[in-house]
Amino acid sequence: MTDPIRVGLMGFGRIGRNVFRQLEERSDIEVAAIADTADPAALVYLLEFDTIFGRFPGDVALEGSDLIVDDRRVPMLDGAEPGDVDWGSHTIDIVVQATRKHRTLAECRRHIDAGASKVVLASTPEDWNEMDTLIVGVNDDVLGPEDEVIALGSNTSNALAPVLKTLDERFGLDRAMFTVVHAFTNEQRLADVPGGNLRMSRAAAENIIPTDTNSPEIVEKVLPKLAGKLSGIALNVPVADGSNIDLVAFVDTATTVDELNQAMREASTANGVIGFTDDAIVSSDVIGSPHSAIWDGQAAMVVDGTMIKGIAWFDNGWGYAARVVDAIGRMAAFTKEGASA
Repeated sequence: MTDPIRVGLMGFGRIGRNVFRQLEERSDIEVAAIADTADPAALVYLLEFDTIFGRFPGDVALEGSDLIVDDRRVPMLDGAEPGDVDWGSHTIDIVVQATRKHRTLAECRRHIDAGASKVVLASTPEDWNEMDTLIVGVNDDVLGPEDEVIALGSNTSNALAPVLKTLDERFGLDRAMFTVVHAFTNEQRLADVPGGNLRMSRAAAENIIPTDTNSPEIVEKVLPKLAGKLSGIALNVPVADGSNIDLVAFVDTATTVDELNQAMREASTANGVIGFTDDAIVSSDVIGSPHSAIWDGQAAMVVDGTMIKGIAWFDNGWGYAARVVDAIGRMAAFTKEGASA
């Protein structure tokens, strides 16, 4: 049996902890080191006790500066920026940059200079031209063995792009607009507190808050034929987890609700990234879903054959973490192929 691919997490917030939980179910890949600036005891506590996903399914403890999970020891390292941690001394193969900061190629490459082989940027790059962006199920061929750094875009773009790709392939997408109804995030305020963005300075748990989204830009990057055809806005709502995209699209080939739902049902069986449901679900029902998007068959509508309206649900934390795990797995496969060549 070959040794597992060793992953280093830079950032142990929501995405980092979700990636950790998912990788604990794998035998071929393991988190071998965690870097963060927060108190290790607090980080271990938040791994063990999670408001959204419940208690960690295993024994968790802090021993010295190490996280102990069942019989496995994971060093908890103090590191704020790429280059702060000597990944080579921990034999790390792939680093996940999950702090939402340090999004340039030069910054990500500091992980490689520090001993890692490859880097997954769990965010959007500052400069599109510096590195490729992978949306799993959309532009999978962009990732190859030569890539040392890959970006994954946002959770909204990961939900939106596969749905738009399916519509375009089946019916020809003329243009689309959407509203992402997004669970509130840690970037928002618990109470009304002055900030740079006036609307985002309002209490997250008490308001529906309109804000911008960069998802059209990300989708147009990975699906260039849709350039200039997309627009969108976000509504951050008082929900802890579970989001959806309310989509309106105009297509070239007239269709029906049944045909639309059948296209999404077939897409769901083809790639595993899109899910499909005919059930009367609400936001809490998608918590823990590994899909990038779940098409809601009951909510689908068609007007005059070529105007489509629908809802795609997604778990904005767990689903995105699943795509991080996918990217790690694909990079790991290249790493193993290179080692055996």
